[in-house]
Amino acid sequence: MGRRHLFMQTVALLTVLSGTLATCTSQVLAKENALKETYVNRKKPLKGGTLKVAYPSNTSFKGNFITEISTDGETDNLSYIGQPGLFRQDRDGKLKKGGLADVSFDKENKTVLVTISPKARWSDGQPVTAKDLAFVYEVIANKDSGSVYYNEDIGSIVGMEQYHNGQADQISGLQIKDDKHLLIHYKEMTPAMEYAGSGYLWNDALPYHYLKDIPMSKLAASEQARHPLSYGPYAIKKVVQGETIEWVPNKYYPKKPKLDRVVEEVVPDAQIAEAMRAHKYDMVLDEGEATYAKTRSLDHYVTLGALRHGFNYMGFRVGKQGPDGKSVMDKKLVTNDRSLRLALAYAMNTEEVTKRYGHGLRKWANSMVSPAYGAYHDSKVKPYYHNLKKANALLDKAGFKRGKDGYRSKPNGKKLTLHVLAHDAGKGYEAIIKNYMQLWKKVGVRTELVNGRMMEFNNYNALLESNSEKYDIWFGSWLLSSEPSVAATAAYSPSSSFNHGHFVTKENTELLRSLNSQKAFDTKYRIAQMHKWQAYMQKEAYVVPLSYTYGLTVVGKNVKGVTLDPSKQLTYWENVCLTK
Repeated sequence: MGRRHLFMQTVALLTVLSGTLATCTSQVLAKENALKETYVNRKKPLKGGTLKVAYPSNTSFKGNFITEISTDGETDNLSYIGQPGLFRQDRDGKLKKGGLADVSFDKENKTVLVTISPKARWSDGQPVTAKDLAFVYEVIANKDSGSVYYNEDIGSIVGMEQYHNGQADQISGLQIKDDKHLLIHYKEMTPAMEYAGSGYLWNDALPYHYLKDIPMSKLAASEQARHPLSYGPYAIKKVVQGETIEWVPNKYYPKKPKLDRVVEEVVPDAQIAEAMRAHKYDMVLDEGEATYAKTRSLDHYVTLGALRHGFNYMGFRVGKQGPDGKSVMDKKLVTNDRSLRLALAYAMNTEEVTKRYGHGLRKWANSMVSPAYGAYHDSKVKPYYHNLKKANALLDKAGFKRGKDGYRSKPNGKKLTLHVLAHDAGKGYEAIIKNYMQLWKKVGVRTELVNGRMMEFNNYNALLESNSEKYDIWFGSWLLSSEPSVAATAAYSPSSSFNHGHFVTKENTELLRSLNSQKAFDTKYRIAQMHKWQAYMQKEAYVVPLSYTYGLTVVGKNVKGVTLDPSKQLTYWENVCLTK
């Protein structure tokens, strides 16, 4: 399944579907867990019918279906059936012909030509146009829209920076040749552009004719954002806010959908296993690991799995967001002490946690780049092994002295208390976080949960995005696209709205720039630079990688046409049908 977003913050242990097996490395890992990426059902398909789909989550979806101004993973994944992206891709996530739009590159003239299929139409019958594609960039770059996706990548389009800063009414680098052709002018061409999930070329369209009269500042709260038009196989008929979405065929889609209705329902994690035993649903999107352990032997379901491109992590807040929106380091923060960061990392028993709670569906992370990226993942980077002796030695040497109460003070003698931000993802996840806090207590570091408790996911996300100083450490999980450099650039560049730790160093910025430089068109050089970045991040420990996980899709044996291989079609939803 291709992604329209570069990445998103997701619910740890219950993260959203990545759906892409990019490399042979992923296939090997999947084989170890006996997970397949395609379910072959040879039964004769039924005509029409209603497909019932469960989405396990303790968090309600917000229901803003304009993904460019949303960070809600639940809504994004539930809406994939109607907004699957425009571009076809191969198994590595690279662009290929045959989508609702195709792409051609002119490196010499630094342009990308997007050609929209004459068959691409919105669910109201209007054709998808070049203006609809250009409008995506306008929404992201307009400060009034509230989009958090503007960054240096999209800023490389000619005239984009001037538009973003309010110095121009239009983006000069977006040239509408005619209704079906958009020519994009860039300052420089990059290897990331060759992928469907890059931040340079957005894989989406917005219906300009449907949204044009809404002020940018009111777009997110508009009725149109909650009842969108679709260009995918299905269109929304009815939404029960936060609970269910009913889809019906988009009669203007080039390939006639095979179902009469699809009903997606958010189901609390505690209830999903019992519902599966009763065969209440035909499919389950993003099955959790604990549920998999309880239901893997059910005869009427098949579990498909793919190693995600993202990872679970712990981050340190080491700065703040400046007036210009860019991250700035704050040397006064105690978390800027590398010895403290490393000590907390070595105190953690992450390997044990991964084995105990992963149900065979998690891999202990050694770096910030998933093995799903193949050669771009550096397997030689050493993970942070559980070593309390080393953790204590690091703190002692750095001047964090223990008091009579067993807790350490800062090197300046002041009290040390670190505030931990984590979201509520069930009792198992809370046990993991409190386990880490107990281990930090053993090495003399006092920690407290923000507000004294695990936080509801939407509130947690809002706090991360608010430039808050309430947390020093946070636990999170990224879902990333298949474009390799996104693992580094998406959340760790100075201008990224997702740089929640506000980590900025000269060396990091130089490494990030090298990943999409002209030299990086040489794959060997790009891989080498990605390896350098992983080694640098592991040395500095601004972010502690915890685990790599699988995205699971459960398919009833009465369902046909589902595959997680993105190279097979634009979206599997155009082929899904019911059988006996």
